[in-house]
Amino acid sequence: MSNEQDLLSAELAQNFERYPKQVARLFHGRGRFFKGLESLVIEWYPPVLLLQCYDDCLSDTALAGVQAFFKAQPAIETVVLQTRPWPDFSSEILFSRAAEGGQLPMEFDCPLNPELQCQISLGKNRNTGAFPDMRGGWYWLRDQAANKRVLNLFSYTAIFSLYALQGGANKVVNIDMCGSATKTAKYNHELNGLLDERVSIWKKNILKSNSQIAKQSKFDIVVLDPPPFHKGSFKGWPDYQKLLRRCASYTRVGGTILAALNHQQLTFFEFERDIRATLDDVSAITKLSLSDEIKELEQDKGLKLALIRL
Repeated sequence: MSNEQDLLSAELAQNFERYPKQVARLFHGRGRFFKGLESLVIEWYPPVLLLQCYDDCLSDTALAGVQAFFKAQPAIETVVLQTRPWPDFSSEILFSRAAEGGQLPMEFDCPLNPELQCQISLGKNRNTGAFPDMRGGWYWLRDQAANKRVLNLFSYTAIFSLYALQGGANKVVNIDMCGSATKTAKYNHELNGLLDERVSIWKKNILKSNSQIAKQSKFDIVVLDPPPFHKGSFKGWPDYQKLLRRCASYTRVGGTILAALNHQQLTFFEFERDIRATLDDVSAITKLSLSDEIKELEQDKGLKLALIRL
């Protein structure tokens, strides 16, 4: 067995033991912590294991390691490989315990934690419906949300909203421009018995909805988690700066913006510097730690979660 396969096997086993029955990232190769496996991300959507390969094909070493893990863990019913060299992707079933081998695309409900579920979609889109690397942000919001008003921008399927409501939020406004995402967001709230007067789900272009958002009462917490770039709707840092200023105007004095940025070259220090250059009145900016399974070779790079206190 190669050193790479040893590393992969050990990391998979450790994280699977942590999260045997809920959505989790089991292997984070993109953080460059595991030499030779930088193009591989593995996520667990019980009962399906999803391999995301950012190269043109999966290496023999990775394939052997995953196959051994599949054989050792009877809870895994299916292993799906998504090969995703930008901007394309393709999906296939590698292993399955089903007599007919299973079929793609798959759509099923999956536990986020012992009390929450969400809908997962595999094989149809690049994204599954959940981003497990955001677990640290989900848990922080749940712990801070009691009796709070929360604005969730670029809400996608509204996982942050589920955690805010689980933590006792009084109100959560979710906004995303994708109709299929907002439809799934509604379903996720219904699935958990959380679609009530506390929840709003808007299908809108966030950059073109400033006046409507500004009419709302001030929020205690604003979640800002935009895509790095989205043609026709989001153009990177210039739009991020615009949104930061708007988020500050939506937030009450003493409130917090949870700002996410996934940029492999930019450090947290540089992100904080740019936030302070963009916003006039900032009380403090602190770094929110990622969950333990998200290992980064350079701790200040990769996914960054900043708590901006106003």
